Amino acid sequence: MEENHNQRIPATTMSDEIFALFSEFIEAEIGIKMPPAKKTMLQARLQKRLWKVELSSFDDYYQYVFSPEGREYELPNMIDVVTTNKTDFFREPKHFEILTQRIIPELLAREDAERQMMIWCAGCSTGEEPYSLAMVLHDFAEQVRKFEFLILATDISNKVLEKARLGIYDEEMSAPIPASFRKKYLLRSKDDNKKLVRVVPEIRSLVKFRKLNLIRPDFGFRENMDIIFCRNVIIYFNRSIQEQVIGRICYYLNPGGYLFTGHSETLNGMRLPIKTVAHTVYQKEMDVPLSEQLPIITLKPAEMFVSERPTIVRTVLGSCVAVTMFDPQHGVAAICHALLPESDNLSKHEEEKPNSYKYVDSVIPLMLKKLRNYGVNPQDLEVKLFGGADMLGARTGKIGFQPVGKLNIDAVIQTIQSQNLRLKVSDVGGISGRKILFYTHTGEVLLKRITLRTAYNSPAIE
Repeated sequence: MEENHNQRIPATTMSDEIFALFSEFIEAEIGIKMPPAKKTMLQARLQKRLWKVELSSFDDYYQYVFSPEGREYELPNMIDVVTTNKTDFFREPKHFEILTQRIIPELLAREDAERQMMIWCAGCSTGEEPYSLAMVLHDFAEQVRKFEFLILATDISNKVLEKARLGIYDEEMSAPIPASFRKKYLLRSKDDNKKLVRVVPEIRSLVKFRKLNLIRPDFGFRENMDIIFCRNVIIYFNRSIQEQVIGRICYYLNPGGYLFTGHSETLNGMRLPIKTVAHTVYQKEMDVPLSEQLPIITLKPAEMFVSERPTIVRTVLGSCVAVTMFDPQHGVAAICHALLPESDNLSKHEEEKPNSYKYVDSVIPLMLKKLRNYGVNPQDLEVKLFGGADMLGARTGKIGFQPVGKLNIDAVIQTIQSQNLRLKVSDVGGISGRKILFYTHTGEVLLKRITLRTAYNSPAIE
């Protein structure tokens, strides 16, 4: 649909209530801080989407975005306009000097230097940073020592990834690129009126672009990285999310590998297995105990996590329940934080939709489906169940005003039995909340009971 500027539908001002809903979702889903001071900015960015989908109020737009149709067609567009995509070629050039003069020679001097070097550019935006890296490394390989490398570039925005893959830019944007590199690695448009340049195919072939959300628990990488650039990305996250993201990034960094961050970002005070080697340049320590390397993620209500990567998953339970699954043969684990079924009809749940993770009758089959993709036999799983406390005497009128926790316990046990799973351990009921730590590489669960007062004040409790 083409946008008709003369027939735009005027939108009302975004209410504080709708802003709060958008803000909560954006921080939870993308990690970007959205305090009240950013309401005007958010309203201006979303206004364009209202015009595009021909809606006249932000209330209607919110309802549409989170409808089944909106989640599929509009939510990606909303994420695109919300994310910030400021980048340049050869930004923070000192990093490239350190890379070629110190880090690459050191990595090549190691015993396993014959293999392909893996570099990850996180938050790559429209591609200027990974292409800058590719130019530098390609030139180094030609001038100093030939070696093979591959750059993985990721971003959450489909729109910027499409532009990055094309590698076409306004000619004026290429000004920061060294003149010798412009001549060697850029093609000028045959149409002089367009003033466009394009990165040469040889350099484009060295960069693989992929969509990735940095605040997701598992990045899905099959191998670790030697060098990671994550520059001017975490500044948009709150401190807690920053530490979780960098912790997971460090986990995917090889021992002795290097992490580059932005000059305006600080990792001071974070518990990370890295040491500073230059300003905003860090090296992962060579001999770090696995327990100190493990990324720690927090599982919130209505979330699920499945991975073959060793991870510590923590969650806090009140009347809700957590189910853990572990296959010792394949080293794959899964955990969910859920509650009683939404309905008795599983088919009513939309498979793979986030809301389906909320209910035990749909999330447990989804966990099993994902585990089967790793070759897991459900009969080999160690299944454990926790939670279901009678918090604050909460009752539901659905089934004779029974305690909510008991209903959750009964529902999950019924679902486990319907899937022919064997429950190995359970710690449920009572009046105390539970904080659990799940170690996905061993299946071990550490449990700490929390008092009624502590549980009541905890924002993670249902």
